[in-house]
Parts: sequence; C-alpha cells; structure tokens
Amino acid sequence: MKIPTIFATISLLSAVLAGTPWIPEPRDGSWLERHEGFVNNSLINGGQINLLFYGDSITDNWDVDDPYWGAKEIYDEYYAPLGSANYGVGSDRTEHVLWRIIHGEVENLRPKVCVLKIGTNNLDENTDVDIARGIAAIVTELRSRLPETKVLLLGILPRENSVMTSRCDNINGMISILDNGNSVRYLNMRGAYFDGNFFYEGLYVHDLIHLSKLGYAKWQEVMDPLFSEMFNSTN
Repeated sequence: MKIPTIFATISLLSAVLAGTPWIPEPRDGSWLERHEGFVNNSLINGGQINLLFYGDSITDNWDVDDPYWGAKEIYDEYYAPLGSANYGVGSDRTEHVLWRIIHGEVENLRPKVCVLKIGTNNLDENTDVDIARGIAAIVTELRSRLPETKVLLLGILPRENSVMTSRCDNINGMISILDNGNSVRYLNMRGAYFDGNFFYEGLYVHDLIHLSKLGYAKWQEVMDPLFSEMFNSTN
C-alpha cells in the first residue's frame, strides 16, 4: 500500500468537495435569483454603470442602511453619483464570483473601474496559493470581458486574529504582482485596520471580519486617492 498516494488522493478529494477557487461554481436558491437580477440590471442599465463593485458580504454591505454596520449613507454620497452598481453577494467565494462574471453579469457593461475584493470566505477551505490563483482567475476574466475597464484589486482585509491575518498577508503578497501599473492596480489597506498587534478600535463589528460603518468610512478614505486616479484617467 502506497501511503503517500492515499494522502494525495484524500487531499485531492477534499479540494473537490471544498470547491476549487479558480473553477467557476454556482450556488443555488436565492443566490441564483440575485445573479439573475444583476444580469438584468446590466442589460437594462448597462450604459449608465461607470463603476462596478464585486465581492462578498463585505462588499454587499455597502448597500445596507444600518447605523452601526451598514454603509449605504457613505455609498450614496461617494459612489452612487458616479453611476455605480454593487454586485457583492454575502458568503461568495472566488469560484462563485467567477461563475457570475462568466454567466452574463458583465454583458452590456463598460464601466471605467471595477473594484474587486474577494477571497476571505475561501480561507476556511482552501490553501493560500489556491485562493490567490482564484483571485487571479477573476482578474483575468474581468480583463477579458471588460477590456476597457480598469480593475482596482483590493487585498483581503485583516480578520479575527494574528494567524488569520498572517494568511491574508500571504495571499495579498501573491496577488500584489497582478498590478501592472495601468489596467490592473492593487491596494493593500491592511495598515488602516491592523497595526501588527491589534485591530483598530471601532472599525469592525463583533466578529472581527465584517466592517462597522466607521470601517467603511476608512475604506473610502484609504481607497480614494488611487480610485480617483483610476476613475478620472483618460488612458
């Protein structure tokens, strides 16, 4: 009996069951309904969408109107006037975002900028290398389907504890090389949320994963210089 072969088989099976970050995969139920809503929105309002957000619940919550952890007030002030669409979906992993992009959500769109922040939901099931590969696959797909759009890739935010934050740092180091100085730019906001030992007070809700309203205000503040440069660029 070849033990290493057995371990390799188990590892491969686990990866398949967990989902492979760079292989498109749908979810079901209300998720498909939201996807169809995004597809229809792109078809109907595509000509008016200049800014596109893609991500998981942390992106999705830009649209939530809550005094503590919602960010709608900030979104409506800074992004809605630009002609924005938020295609963030709670619990999405890289493979889910990839599936949505491939299956019609960006058809009829020509946004100036697409802000992408994804990967944190893969941490419990996938390796850092595989997560980085999944994020890279999304960037490649966006560039292929939206050749005139600049992609602003955000690093995974620090979360929970030093161990998880270290993994985020590792992944962010790998995806940072996707920055080509023009059509794809990378921004790591780590230092605005975590000082190396402690999370800055008030920027997260109780789980130290999702952001508070103050956390979204910090996101807007830190992202604004690079975002404005990209959005207003004529190149």
